[in-house]
Amino acid sequence: MLVSPRVFVVIVNYSGARWLRPCLDTLLKTSYVNFSVIVVDNASTDNSREIITEHYSQITLLAEKQNLGFSAGNNIGIRYALACQADYVVLLNPDTKVKPNWLTALIDVAEKEPDVGILGGVQLRYDDDEWNSWTSAVLSSRQKDLLTDSARCPAWLEMEWVEGACFAIKRTVLEKVGLFDAIYFSFYEELDYCRRARYHGFRTALVTGCRLHHFRGGVWQADEQRRRMRDYQCDKSQFIYSLTAPDKSLLGNLRNYFVTLAVKAKEALLALRCRHFFALALMQFSVWRNGAALWRKWRADRLRLSGYGLS
Repeated sequence: MLVSPRVFVVIVNYSGARWLRPCLDTLLKTSYVNFSVIVVDNASTDNSREIITEHYSQITLLAEKQNLGFSAGNNIGIRYALACQADYVVLLNPDTKVKPNWLTALIDVAEKEPDVGILGGVQLRYDDDEWNSWTSAVLSSRQKDLLTDSARCPAWLEMEWVEGACFAIKRTVLEKVGLFDAIYFSFYEELDYCRRARYHGFRTALVTGCRLHHFRGGVWQADEQRRRMRDYQCDKSQFIYSLTAPDKSLLGNLRNYFVTLAVKAKEALLALRCRHFFALALMQFSVWRNGAALWRKWRADRLRLSGYGLS
């Protein structure tokens, strides 16, 4: 009898107690059998840890002493999963609710497609079955029509990237590409990882049979301070992502960086968002403080790109 691949689901949580129970309750109803769940708690200030220890003894809790962010937090869970001989690691956001067959659909496609290394699911709004904002934005009208037509719907669609809210990675990809780049605290890390995997020859798939509800940014919307931090981290990560694009020259990346900065600054000034404007200005010190690391990252990815004849 064939043994199904060993899957570890990794959830990085920071003060997301409101979302944890619906997420974990639906996750534990998953029809796929051979899987385990790891929650990496990034020093939550609410009762997240108590919820897990009191109600979910079958889940592994990795309690951190500080908020490490999405990339570094996931890396801790990934390392743990690989040490436990995981064949697949699936990253899942705490503000999600999965359908029972979500994982079976992911693994079925992954096992049939050897050059597909990263897989994601079709995201629905948190409280109904309509497309959420990510699905609506990244799919064309034709692709969305295919998703609603069972007779024509393929098992998967090729994508440049899938969102980290549901992000399955084969062990072979992790061994060749490595972990997430912790230079990203949050946001754009999954785009960066898909880009790096592509330069190793792996494809990225959106699995049409994998469906999940995702609130999107639920943990970030707890209060005004956290919403400002979300905007800050998103902008900062966008600058890092554009500065390290390996398919462009350093001068090309710098040109895109300054254009993006000018557009964002102009928008902030026109909207009289003075706080955001000054945050953008201060952010540049944080970005360029890591200038040497950004250059090394750009160079390493560019050499890899050239090695695959893609430059």
